[in-house]
Amino acid sequence: MKSFKLLLSVFALAAVAASPVLRADDAPPTPPPGTPPAHKGAHGDRLKELSEKLALTDDQKAKIKPILMDEMQAMKALRDDTTLEKKDKHAKMMDIHKSHAEQILAILTPDQQAKFKAMQEHHKAPDAPKPTS
Repeated sequence: MKSFKLLLSVFALAAVAASPVLRADDAPPTPPPGTPPAHKGAHGDRLKELSEKLALTDDQKAKIKPILMDEMQAMKALRDDTTLEKKDKHAKMMDIHKSHAEQILAILTPDQQAKFKAMQEHHKAPDAPKPTS
């Protein structure tokens, strides 16, 4: 009986010790160093959203992805800049969005451009009805 309790204690201790190892697979993979963070959260993955709403081709996705990455890096640098006042940061943020949107528009077809502009308008006025796909 004593050896049974000892054996049971050893198994219980092993189960507790193995628990973090077994849960390690549940953690999301970490991106490689130097990869800018994905733009998730309230805005979601922008490339995925644009792909779905605008029916982007693989070629368009390949051209738009670096534009979005550049925009994210520029926005991060702007957020990290402590030398600018809030109003100046906001103006610069708007310039960054505008210049990157113009680059994206140049890649889109006329129909996609219209949808993209409607998406931008909805973003400016979120209470407006959403554009239909």
